[in-house]
Amino acid sequence: EVLLEFSECSSQAEVNKHLELGRDFLARGQLSDALTHYHAAVEGDPHNYLTYFKRGTVYYALGKAKFALQDFTKVLEMKADFTAARLHRANVYLKLAQYREAKEDYLQVTYSEPHNEEAAAMFR
Repeated sequence: EVLLEFSECSSQAEVNKHLELGRDFLARGQLSDALTHYHAAVEGDPHNYLTYFKRGTVYYALGKAKFALQDFTKVLEMKADFTAARLHRANVYLKLAQYREAKEDYLQVTYSEPHNEEAAAMFR
C-alpha cells in the first residue's frame, strides 16, 4: 500500500510538472509545446476538468476547433456550471458554423451570468 500511495504522489507530481511547463510554454506563445504538456497532464489525470479546459484553449488558439470542442464538452460533462468553458464552447460552435448549438450555449451563459457582455453581444 505504501508503494501505491507513493506511485500516486509521483504521478500527481508529474501531472503538476506538465501543467507548469504547459503554462510556461503558453506564456511564451509556444502553443505546440504547451499542447504537448497539457496532453500529458490530461493523460495523467483524466478527472481534472481544468486540465481539459487548458488544453481546449490551446487547441482553439491553434485553430483545431474540433479538438477544442471535444475538450470543452468534456469539461461541461464534468462540471456543467463552468461558465467559461460554456462560453468557449459557444465560440467554437460559432467558428464551426454550428449556429443553433452556439446560440444554446450563449443563452445558457446569459442565464447564469446575466451581465456577461461577450455572451450578451453574441446572443443579440
